[in-house]
This record gives sequence, C-alpha cells and structure tokens, in this order.
Amino acid sequence: MRKPVLLVLLLLAAIIAANAAYYWFVAKLGEHGEEVSLPAAYNKPVIVPPPMDSLGHGARMPTPEELEDEAHYNDQQVAKAHESLNDPAPEKRVGGVEQLSAFPTPESEQILSNTLRMDFDPEVRRAAAQSLSVFKQPTQETVTALLAALQDDSEAVQREALTTLTRIAGGMENGSPPFKSLLADLGNQTRAKRMKPGVRQSLRAFLQDQQPSGFH
Repeated sequence: MRKPVLLVLLLLAAIIAANAAYYWFVAKLGEHGEEVSLPAAYNKPVIVPPPMDSLGHGARMPTPEELEDEAHYNDQQVAKAHESLNDPAPEKRVGGVEQLSAFPTPESEQILSNTLRMDFDPEVRRAAAQSLSVFKQPTQETVTALLAALQDDSEAVQREALTTLTRIAGGMENGSPPFKSLLADLGNQTRAKRMKPGVRQSLRAFLQDQQPSGFH
C-alpha cells in the first residue's frame, strides 16, 4: 500500500518542479526583452477606457436662437389650444384648457382667466380654475377671477378655485403685503351668500390656520 502513495507524491513533486522551472524560464526571457506567450488561461483582455469627451458634457445655456424657437413653439401650442375653446363640445374645451396649462405663458394665463369667468359649462370652468394653479405668480386679474369663482353656481368650481387660491397663498412670503392682501380678500369671501356651505367651512379652516386669531 505504501508504493502507490509514494508514486503519487513523487508525481506531484515532479509537476510542481516542472511548473516552477517553466515560470523561471519565462521570467528570464522577459528580462531580455523577448516576447513571451503565456497559456491562454493567463491572458487577460485589455480594458481600454472610453475617451473623456464621450462621458457627457455639462449643461449649457441655450442660445438666443434656441430660446426664440422655444417661444415660437409655445405660442403655436397656445394658439391651437385657444382655437379648441371655441368647440361646442365641452370635452374639447376641457382638453384645450388642459393643454394651456402645459404652456404657462402670459397669453395662456389670460385665456384661462377669461374661460373661468365666461364659459357656460361648469366642468370647463372647473378645469380652468385647476389649470391656473400652474402660475406661481399670477396677475391680479387672475386672482380676481378666482375670487369671483368662489361664488360660482357649481360647488366643484368653487372648490377648485379655493384650492388654487390656497396654493397661490402658500407660494407667497408669510406676512408679506401680497399675502396679507390675499388673506383679506379671502376673508371677505367667507360672507358671500352664494358660497356653498362646505366650501365656506374649508375656507374658514384655511384662514384660521394662517391666522390663529381666526376669521369668524
């Protein structure tokens, strides 16, 4: 039983010695600058990093031409949306109102404000009140139209107008003159006879949160 074990050990020693001799020979060749070909198992692929300029460029300011093209495109979209507000179908006009909110230009704000005041369909007026919320610094005309909408025949329009007005107030500096003026206008609306009871309650709760002394 000892002879087979001894033969195996001798064979392993011979393999180890052969490998050692091989790598010693490779190392010597490398010292003399000769090309050495290693077995495939030892060849690693060369990873070449991409050029630095292909890693992306920083953001840049748009050119005047690009700004002009964008403004022209926005004007075209606002004009198309405005045309749809003449459609007899209320759903088409709602679509036009929603499209206007995607292009918050002074012209689209004016159109939405007029739609809120004049369209005969309550769903269109509600959509207009909602779309006006995209204007963070609306004109006084827009604020006036929204305040008037708090007495709309439709409770849905009243609620949407109130939501937009509270968002506008939330974007103002607390205690600033515009903020105080808007709160005063909203306080006056709490006495409007045409305001629905649920909307009136929501308005009073909002005002009480803004001024702990409350409006009663």
